[in-house]
Amino acid sequence: MKNQMNGTLTLNTKNYTIEMDKKFATAASNVFSAEYEKLQEVRRDYPNYKVVTIVRKEKTSGTSGLTFEFMELYIEQHDDEEKSLMAAFKALRATDEDGKALGMKSKSYLTIRAWFLNAFPEVENAAAKREQLLKDIREKREAAAKAKKEAEMMARRAALLAKISKMA
Repeated sequence: MKNQMNGTLTLNTKNYTIEMDKKFATAASNVFSAEYEKLQEVRRDYPNYKVVTIVRKEKTSGTSGLTFEFMELYIEQHDDEEKSLMAAFKALRATDEDGKALGMKSKSYLTIRAWFLNAFPEVENAAAKREQLLKDIREKREAAAKAKKEAEMMARRAALLAKISKMA
């Protein structure tokens, strides 16, 4: 079941769940919205199903932020004596003399990006290292938050047990 409103609402009969994306969940949090009404309708039809919000991880390449400007600056700093890499880059971008004179269009970003990463694999390797570092930091932060939450829960449990033992 797809919803053309704001986001997506899906019925998963295999897992017995009513799944909505983050956009739909945000819209459905307003009790006067059409999304809220649709969610309530589905919940009435499937009362034993659990409502869950699906958060899809964005697919990111390790080289996100690799702009044409970055590529040009990097090539300027790492080009050979003949400036052959810059000439190839400008030809792909159609900013060289021939490209301008003939009114050529630039190759696609993905084509130029692939050429650039083939010419400078160290950029992709550095990006991969950075992504791994960020992943490690994120995992440590999540583990610390989980440990803190568990410690707070244990403290509340101990306080509650102490309170119950005083009553007895």
